Amino acid sequence: MYRNKTYTLINILGLSIGLACVMLITLYIKDEVSFDRFNANGPSIYRIVQNGRSPDGSVYKNGFTGGVEGITFKQQIPEIKEFCRVNGGGSVLVKKGSDVISEPIIYADKSIFKIFSFPLISGKPGSVLNEPNDLVITEAMAKKYFGNDDAVGKILQINVSGKFSPFIITGVAKNVPQNSTVHFSFLMPIESSLPKSYSPDDWFSMFLNTFVYIRPGADPADVTRKMNIVFNQQAGKTLAEYKKKFGQKIAVQFNLESYYNVHLGEYGTGNGLRPSNKVDYSLILGGIAAFILFIACINFINLTLSRSLRRAKEIGIRKVNGSSRAQLIVQFMGESFLLTLIASFISILILVACLPEFNELANKNLQAGYLLTWQSAIIFALLIIVNTFLSGFYPAMVLSGFNPVQTLYGKLKINGHNYFGKSLVVVQFVIAVFLAIGTIVMLKQFNYLVNSDLGYKPQDIVDVQLPHDFPAFKSDLSKYPFIKDISGQMAPFTSVYADLFEVGDKKLTSTAFLSVDDAFLNELKIPVMQGHGFYNMAGDTTEVLVNQSFAKAAGWQDSPLGKRIKQGKQEYTVIGLVHDFHSASLNNKINPLVIEQLPKPTYGDVLVKIDPNQKVKAIEAIQREYKKLIADSPIQYNFLTDELADQYDSVNKWKQIITISAVISIFISCLGLFGLATLSIEQRVKEIGVRKVLGASVADISRVLMMNFLKLVFIAIVIASPLAWYSMNKWLEDYPYRINMGWWVLVSAGLGALIIACVTIVFQSVKAALANPVKSLRSE
Repeated sequence: MYRNKTYTLINILGLSIGLACVMLITLYIKDEVSFDRFNANGPSIYRIVQNGRSPDGSVYKNGFTGGVEGITFKQQIPEIKEFCRVNGGGSVLVKKGSDVISEPIIYADKSIFKIFSFPLISGKPGSVLNEPNDLVITEAMAKKYFGNDDAVGKILQINVSGKFSPFIITGVAKNVPQNSTVHFSFLMPIESSLPKSYSPDDWFSMFLNTFVYIRPGADPADVTRKMNIVFNQQAGKTLAEYKKKFGQKIAVQFNLESYYNVHLGEYGTGNGLRPSNKVDYSLILGGIAAFILFIACINFINLTLSRSLRRAKEIGIRKVNGSSRAQLIVQFMGESFLLTLIASFISILILVACLPEFNELANKNLQAGYLLTWQSAIIFALLIIVNTFLSGFYPAMVLSGFNPVQTLYGKLKINGHNYFGKSLVVVQFVIAVFLAIGTIVMLKQFNYLVNSDLGYKPQDIVDVQLPHDFPAFKSDLSKYPFIKDISGQMAPFTSVYADLFEVGDKKLTSTAFLSVDDAFLNELKIPVMQGHGFYNMAGDTTEVLVNQSFAKAAGWQDSPLGKRIKQGKQEYTVIGLVHDFHSASLNNKINPLVIEQLPKPTYGDVLVKIDPNQKVKAIEAIQREYKKLIADSPIQYNFLTDELADQYDSVNKWKQIITISAVISIFISCLGLFGLATLSIEQRVKEIGVRKVLGASVADISRVLMMNFLKLVFIAIVIASPLAWYSMNKWLEDYPYRINMGWWVLVSAGLGALIIACVTIVFQSVKAALANPVKSLRSE
């Protein structure tokens, strides 16, 4: 190893990068599958979920319930020992001296401390969350607001519903583990989150999560059966009325989802639970890790074999001196283990250095300390052993099988034209080209999503969250010349809620409903195709606009103007038709949309269009006028273009992951190609000398040598292209608005691979062609 420093370093570099990637992804997967495993009652905790059918017959899976399910099921089903409802509250404003701080909050039943392993370090489970203004905080929050003092009994001023009120801290919990689906810093009673319209008989609201703790030994399937019996007894009549009104396709069935499956489950999370992940992500990352480790091992094999001719005489002498094949195998496997061990230590340094960036990319908070657990130690020890075997066994078998006579007389050749080594290089480049094509497609799709025409103009618009005083805020801002326009909306139009509208006998489910003021359409440049928009803030609230998708879903062949639509008991008249625009991301189809104007200045979201040449002054003015009206609440604002880009954050992160994987794969594959080129050229030294003596030019010899390797890369391109074409087309099917995969994608990736391969082997080829033929032929 010492005598061949360059090849030893290349070998260690390839293995180190490969092992670092595998370790990072292993930590990610380990964290994903470990979610909620710290709960002592975990095997007996389930979430109540629904499988159902909408009025249009579409099947849905829903992880949310209303407030009644947990209470009723516990009363009616003896196997259910306890229940806990969890609801999200977004964030609240907390006073700390003269500062006002925004803190995340969730709401839950007090049974949360009986069911889940959230131990209280101060306070008792029976004395917390009993009153509306009770509050439980974590020890980190206790230290933040009260230092080392006991926080129980202390008061915090919190703005929950528009004004600051005193909340008494009745308990301090240990900091919640990062890998917990239920995660909180501030915890309030669930009753505080129930809407005013909440009814204890409403089985068809879905706005919170309900967990049940079933008695050990109880059969979850039997509990599920009893839940549906209770539901039909309690809500069967209401369900029949819904079917009669909205269609017989409606169906509701309750199920139980194991708490351990929530994070990676198919029912999703939200409303107080941390965002879930798709199990597909772990599988894809696991596959990428396996690919990278595999090509790193291939690289090791080819580089080892490429150096075998240099060690031929050493092997021959050892055999002549009595070394058995088994002893030689042990020696070479030992060398492989030593190289892998060195590469493992270096890979840990790479891992620690890359961990912050990886956390940012994967939305994780993985710590270097995770490497010190016994589970991680076992995983990494297995990685070293497996890698040693995969990368060292075949070279050890080949090297130990050398004929001592041939080696000592310099007549050794690798049998079979080294088809195995060439096949390995083909496999390497198949993986590399596959990932390269995936990178190009994901990059083009991401750019398409971000840069497509949305049907409106979001540029230079600042989205400001405003608790109250919209008219005054608009009036004060309008005096600045660099403020071009201001409009209000009830909630961000990029996340409008859906509702059911009736048009005659038709039921239009999943219709988006948007409440705006009269300036909204003009500010965003949304064209009104027929009729007119809203004129003033005192407009008729029974007049609405609809989009093209609504008109199409309603079956209107003629003008929609004057048509009547119904939402519950409220009837509206259509006064205008707007062009379809993407109120949600391009990950979703444009839904039917109804736009209303509210006469009251109750808008909580303000869109401010600014002069792009005076952004700093405009932002300062917005902050200043906000502070005048709302002194005790920090301003929250974003550029609308940034909010839209955030909708594609997941796509962007996967694009980066695949790009990095492709670069690493190509780099390690090139190291393997370099090793194969070295091996092949060393076996053909005398042939190259004969060609030069017979008059072949440097260019001729270089071309012959390079073509042998470029054929391998071309074969890899031919194999990888259809696989990537099929896989990426399947991936694109998830997007209703997507690019067309042109032939140029395959050509670009193929040409890129060929160019990189040429650069990799051209130096070795030219070096061999320039060698003095006298030196290579003098032994003949």
